[in-house]
Amino acid sequence: MPTPLPGPGQIRVRVRAAGVQPIDCAVRGGGRAPGFAVEFPHITGGEFAGVVDALGEGGDGVETGSEVLGFRTRFTYTEYVVVPAGDVVAKPAEMPWDVAGGLSGAGQAVHTAVEALDIREGDTLLVHAAAGGVGTVAVQIARHRGATVIGAAAGEANHAYLREFGALQAAASVFL
Repeated sequence: MPTPLPGPGQIRVRVRAAGVQPIDCAVRGGGRAPGFAVEFPHITGGEFAGVVDALGEGGDGVETGSEVLGFRTRFTYTEYVVVPAGDVVAKPAEMPWDVAGGLSGAGQAVHTAVEALDIREGDTLLVHAAAGGVGTVAVQIARHRGATVIGAAAGEANHAYLREFGALQAAASVFL
């Protein structure tokens, strides 16, 4: 495919990693996607991490060479992705590329929920499926805000994993 060029207010990112969400798996399996028509061949993917390599006119706030992570509705399973400059954030230097590539979807879901619930110090939050992508981010953000987190997850390996992030275990057989 031709290398895309950023338009006004856009940037181009050379993709280093892209996240895989359930909708991507459904589309790849021949399923339908809510909100848009899927014609094959189709490029899936809605979240990515990479290095900014080109700026469109007015693509302010981001510099060429910046390591970023971001999202768009589709088309992130590519070598290059073009997005509005405001749809990316700086990738933390210590964050591995594979984690950064899949963070946007879970991170946005959790941010929206935590803001809507106004989670803060002294609150207690029960997170179901706490060892999954969204759950893991929810545990960490709620703990960062000072909340007590009760994580529900099946399996002892998941319990140990969640304790690393400060979630509480209430019983040996069930992680609550």
